[in-house]
Amino acid sequence: MKKIAVDMSSLAHGSRAVSHCTACMVGELLKYKNMEFSLLYFDYKSQTQKHLGPLENHATEKVIPIPYRLLIPAWRRLSWPYLEMIAPGCNLLYTNEFYFPPAKSSLVLATIHGLAYRVIPEKISSKIIKSLNKGLSFILKHADYLIAVSETTKSELIKHLGLAPERIYVVTHGVNKKFRKQENQQEVRSRLINTHDLDRPYILYVGAIGIHKNIMGILSAYKTLSVKTSHHLVLAGPPDSAWNAAHRFVAEHNMRGEVHFLGYVDQDGNNLIDLYNGADLFVFPSFYEGWTSPPLEAMACGTPVITSNCSSLPETVGNAAIQVDPDNPKKLAHEMERVLSDQSLRNNLITKGMKHAAS
Repeated sequence: MKKIAVDMSSLAHGSRAVSHCTACMVGELLKYKNMEFSLLYFDYKSQTQKHLGPLENHATEKVIPIPYRLLIPAWRRLSWPYLEMIAPGCNLLYTNEFYFPPAKSSLVLATIHGLAYRVIPEKISSKIIKSLNKGLSFILKHADYLIAVSETTKSELIKHLGLAPERIYVVTHGVNKKFRKQENQQEVRSRLINTHDLDRPYILYVGAIGIHKNIMGILSAYKTLSVKTSHHLVLAGPPDSAWNAAHRFVAEHNMRGEVHFLGYVDQDGNNLIDLYNGADLFVFPSFYEGWTSPPLEAMACGTPVITSNCSSLPETVGNAAIQVDPDNPKKLAHEMERVLSDQSLRNNLITKGMKHAAS
């Protein structure tokens, strides 16, 4: 029986997108009963054991209680502790991380979630670029094969890094089935009022409040639109590189009463699902995405979507969303107004979006 080791560390410290990818991928892998799985958590706090719930006999979990700050230098400089010491007898390691135990004889399959730091470096801090490039170099040195999260990412790996196409497989993330249109919209509205004090119609964005996500473009477009609509703007996501500039912009243009910064939104329960369901429009004009789930999550919840016409976003949304140039906030404002005012267009986007998200 083949034995596969899976690096589960992202469930302890990874981003929302990466932890979601890991959990979904492993959930599918564990359906293969003719393989043995060793689920590895490099988590010195030992918080994540049994994270996936009861496991069948063909899967075991193991926590390696050593801090990443010690493991990464050892892996980079000494290639130690190597994989076979941690998971004896494994044939393959699958990982979503930049750093992982190098293998002596086993194959390694690593996921690349995008190359924003190579494609749009001007929108990312030099410190982060340096760190991500080091991680990428480690992956390219120690992984035999790569998973790209989109055809766009595969093309970029070939173009920017000169990788052989046969070394790369494309596996997109899809959308979690928990994201769906809620039957009782009155209950949704009540929860939104109680949880976030949202008692007005609103436009929604979900994601990090970062420069590369085009937060300032969203705010600029909303400023133009706000004189024509009673809709508020809700930005749901953790602070990032645009956090301070966004707050200054809102204050300078007297929009504090109309723009809501929710910060990080808990992924458990109905919180995020309610936000999607309660929105009249979802906007996601990001400058770059290797792949991203929020546009599909919004579609699955019956919310019309406007997104960018670049990177992997056209591939992600197909013909089920309006696509705009992220460098053109006036065009974004125009399309936002059009969706909010044209019921026929809204209904068409909702229908196509729900069908696309389910496909």
